[in-house]
Amino acid sequence: MKHFSIWKKIAACVLFINIVLSAFTPEIVTPGSTADELTAVRMGIGPSLNIGPGGKLFNGGSLSLLADYDNRQMLSMVLQDKNGALVVIDGGWDIDADHLSDVIRSKGGHVSAWFITHPHSDHVGALVKILNNPDRNITIDNVYYSLADQSWYDKVESSRSVLVTDLRSALSTLPAASLHTVKKGDEIQVGSIKAKVLNNPYLLDVTSVNNSSVAYKFFLNNVSILVLGDMGPEAGKLLLEETSAADLKSDIVQMSHHGQYGVSREVYATIKPQIALWPCPLWLWNNDNGSGIGSGDWKTLETRKWMEELGVKVNYCIKDGDQTIN
Repeated sequence: MKHFSIWKKIAACVLFINIVLSAFTPEIVTPGSTADELTAVRMGIGPSLNIGPGGKLFNGGSLSLLADYDNRQMLSMVLQDKNGALVVIDGGWDIDADHLSDVIRSKGGHVSAWFITHPHSDHVGALVKILNNPDRNITIDNVYYSLADQSWYDKVESSRSVLVTDLRSALSTLPAASLHTVKKGDEIQVGSIKAKVLNNPYLLDVTSVNNSSVAYKFFLNNVSILVLGDMGPEAGKLLLEETSAADLKSDIVQMSHHGQYGVSREVYATIKPQIALWPCPLWLWNNDNGSGIGSGDWKTLETRKWMEELGVKVNYCIKDGDQTIN
C-alpha cells in the first residue's frame, strides 16, 4: 500500500506539470483565415522555437511583414531588437514609402541597416523615394546590396533597367562609407541582429533579375529568418547545390517570389521552416484572376499545399494587413 501511495503522488505530479505546460503553450492563428486556407495549428515547445512559459519569440524585439498599399505583391520587412536597432529589408513599391516611413518613424526614425535582395520596383521603389526625399526625418546608417553591371540589366530587362539607374542615383545621396556591396559568406552584426549572406547574385538568362536575388539569413534572439527575395526555381536549385543544409535550415522563411513560382519544394523541405511569411495580396494568395479561387495561372495554391505537407505551423500573409511577430 505504501508503494501504491508513492506512485499515486508521482502520477499526480506528472499530471500537474502537463496541465501547467499546456496552459502556457500559445496558439497562433492567421487573421482572416477561411476553411479553404491553410490552418494555423498549435505552436509546440520545440528545439528551434523555444517559446516556453511566458516567453516571447524575439525577447523584446520584433519582426514585421508590412502590408501593400494598393493590393499589389511586394516585399517590405522590418526587424528590431530589444534595444532599438532597426533593420529594413527591401521596402516595397514607391507608393508604399509613406506607410514604411510611418513605421520607421514609430520605431525611432533611425535605420541601422537596410538590406536589398534585388532591384525591382516592388522591392526597392520605396527606398528610392525615401532617399530622394530628405524631409521624411529618417536616417539610414548603412545599405547592403549586390548589383551587377548596368549593362547586364540593360540586356536582360531593358524595359525596367532604368529603375536600377534610379536606385544607384538614390544610393549616391548617402555617404560612400554607408554603401556596402555584399558577397557570399559575409556576416553583418546590427545590434543583436546578425545577417549572413548566403549567395552571390546568380546572373541567369531566365527571369534574370528575380533570380539575381541575394538570400539573407537573419538571427534575432536565436531565431533564424531566411529571406529569399524573388528567387525562382533556377536560382533555388543553385542555392540548394551551393549551400549547406545547416545554413538553409531556418525557423522562419519569407516565401520566394511572393509565394508562387519561387524556389522548389525541395528547397523548402531543406529549410524546414515552422513559420512562413507570405508577401502576397488576397488575389495572389487564392490564385484568383477575378473569376474565383484557382482561376489564375499563378502557383500559389500549389506552394501553399507544399507548406502544409512540410508541417509549417503558422502562416502570416500581407492579405491580412501588417503582420508583426514579437
